[in-house]
Amino acid sequence: MIARDHAKRCVPMQFKLTSLVALATFTGNALAITYRGYASSVSCSGSSFYCSDGGAVCCSLPTGYGLSVAFENLPAGTQGQGYTGGSCSNFLFDLYGPGTKCWNGGGSKRATNINWFHSPYGRSIAISDRADEDGSNCTEPVAFEYETPEGTSRIIKVPTEKGSGEKVAALYLEKNFAGLAAYEDL
Repeated sequence: MIARDHAKRCVPMQFKLTSLVALATFTGNALAITYRGYASSVSCSGSSFYCSDGGAVCCSLPTGYGLSVAFENLPAGTQGQGYTGGSCSNFLFDLYGPGTKCWNGGGSKRATNINWFHSPYGRSIAISDRADEDGSNCTEPVAFEYETPEGTSRIIKVPTEKGSGEKVAALYLEKNFAGLAAYEDL
């Protein structure tokens, strides 16, 4: 009788532990957000540099990008933010989830750095106290998406070395598609 009682109590505990592990795995994977900086000053369209991460990462945008910024599928209780200057320290704008959100500066403002993070209770929380003015804590975008001369969309991997995004942006501005072709597809 005691053995059966013990077995009945263990089964639900195993189920709960397994469910908890599955939930933690699902939740961790579900919170990677893609956010992009565009050269367009009126809409979130055209070529873009983007980052995709779990949040609270300062992503630096190359010169000419960040005139419009999109945060894709922001969950409820999260926010995307844009900054000016050399790091995520000079606040420019914020957008709140849920949903895909687009900000544009109308041609007069540009976000040089962007990030997203969980924002409990819908509060605006700047990470400027954790940002270094020289941008040393910022990362390069992970990818660049553009249209080839043939009219197809191509996504290339941006190397992690500082300044790589600027090099890719310069190749695109010069319409050096042969130079862009040397980069790895993502």
